[in-house]
Amino acid sequence: MVGRMNQYETIIYKISGPVCTITLNRPEKYNAINRQMAAELLDAFRAVRDVPDVGVVVFEGAGKAFCTGGDLSIFPSLAVHENSLNWLAHDGLDIIRAIGSCGKVVIGKIDGHCLAGGLELALGCDLLYARESAKIGTTEINMGILPGWGGTARIVRSLPIFRAREIIYSGRKDYSARQMYDMGLLTNVFTDDEFEEKFQAVVANISMKKPIALRMAKEVMAKSEECGSLETALALERNANQWLIYSPDIQSVMDEFRKAPDTLTGIQKEMNKASDAK
Repeated sequence: MVGRMNQYETIIYKISGPVCTITLNRPEKYNAINRQMAAELLDAFRAVRDVPDVGVVVFEGAGKAFCTGGDLSIFPSLAVHENSLNWLAHDGLDIIRAIGSCGKVVIGKIDGHCLAGGLELALGCDLLYARESAKIGTTEINMGILPGWGGTARIVRSLPIFRAREIIYSGRKDYSARQMYDMGLLTNVFTDDEFEEKFQAVVANISMKKPIALRMAKEVMAKSEECGSLETALALERNANQWLIYSPDIQSVMDEFRKAPDTLTGIQKEMNKASDAK
């Protein structure tokens, strides 16, 4: 099935130039995740990893929701302990890991409801932009359980601990996008009228960058967050830059600057003008 969109039934996988769009496509179910969707999402994010010309993945939902979490049809099967363990430890977490390891900047487009497992998918993205009318939350605690695809662990790494606790403990599904942004969860919120235009501008800007540079930036920032030591993180950054500078793709960019050094001078002059204006 790898990467061939005509074989997907619950998602849409589309590549246009440097942008791949992965769309959750069960709008009649508010894009709730069943086993087939989980398998197709895993396949899609693994497939896009191997497309070198793509630098950005837009992750969105069709219809009135980004995603409302796990489909209720799954829950009866979770009565079997091994099924429950596999759904949490493999079917779900493997998707989040695939989002993180796909080597692309994954931009979550939050439009409508983003709840429970849907928020966990969003937490795996690199950037999150939301329509102002979107509603966000984790509801698992209302059933006596916790988010199981890393949500409880990731949310405390995404915003201040006291705010993360409220989101998990309350079980609310009606946090507004603006409330979540103020808490520190989202990259930005746009009004409903301007959402599409501003979101597409973000995608256009980032997708203009070299995919290889975006990949290394994503890897260095992810590993820097994990390693703990600033000096270790700085070493990662230096090694990444050395690797980039001597890659053929980036050497071609450097050649252009070497041929036209006035370009750099012009950039510096513009920066000086902006500084003086302040």
